[in-house]
Amino acid sequence: MPEPLLDVRGVTLQYKTKDHLVTATYRVSFQVFRSDRFVILGPSGCGKSTLLKAVGGYIEPVEGEIRLGGEVIRKPGPDRVMVFQEFDQLLPWKTVKRNVMFALTASRKLSGKKAEEKALQYIEKVNLAQSANSFPHTLSATMGGNALHRAVRYPLDSGGSADRKSDSAAIAASGTGEGGAEQHRPR
Repeated sequence: MPEPLLDVRGVTLQYKTKDHLVTATYRVSFQVFRSDRFVILGPSGCGKSTLLKAVGGYIEPVEGEIRLGGEVIRKPGPDRVMVFQEFDQLLPWKTVKRNVMFALTASRKLSGKKAEEKALQYIEKVNLAQSANSFPHTLSATMGGNALHRAVRYPLDSGGSADRKSDSAAIAASGTGEGGAEQHRPR
């Protein structure tokens, strides 16, 4: 049997709020293999986003371990990217085109003119060509905002299974980010 791309073993994640300690996940275990499409599904506040933040290296488990490609995840790294659910997590000082280009250049897939050309292709694919030079806050959240998020994800999702970034980007959280643990920022 091949080695899993992502191996989550007995992971418990906790964080503190002003009033108490929250256990977001308790001894969660699963494996994701190369080319798998894996969805984490559950009600608001059940720990989906917190778990993905741990896979991203932003939260350290209090119990268990998370491995990506056989390596224990201890901190964020260039082999993983995180596209946040909240619309305000885009770079507000960058245009639509520059936000998508940032995803390409930060993932080290492309640079310069090639990144710009590919960004424009992705922007066209989500029907935002007319807004390429607009800033995120000028787009409606339901139409432009969602399309911009898709355009930013395209560079992360494409590239084939030989690329760990594209496989790990397939791991997706469900939900809107409203209420519960979804809105807490672990410290």
